[in-house]
Amino acid sequence: MASNGDLIFNPAQRVAKVSHCSSMEQYKQLYEKSLKEPEAFWGDIAKNFHFEEDVTGKFLDYNFDASKGEIYIRWMEGAKTNICYNCLDVHVLAGKGDQVAFYW
Repeated sequence: MASNGDLIFNPAQRVAKVSHCSSMEQYKQLYEKSLKEPEAFWGDIAKNFHFEEDVTGKFLDYNFDASKGEIYIRWMEGAKTNICYNCLDVHVLAGKGDQVAFYW
């Protein structure tokens, strides 16, 4: 009997065609980049979004070592966005205003 970790569920073909990762290999490459080069990884993703104001400080700053002071994570210091614009307006402006945005 297979353990849950051994089960593989492939997506429907219509979903796979429009996915961000076309293969497990591509997923693993992205995952490795996210660990080894987090600023580059998240910077690439951030390019897909609208920002009212750009980053003015460090893109990523963190401390996970309590012996070095306060534990913290800071992302994109100084940047400001409008989440409604990124979630809705950008799609309306792209001509998709008459399509369902979210199924409940």
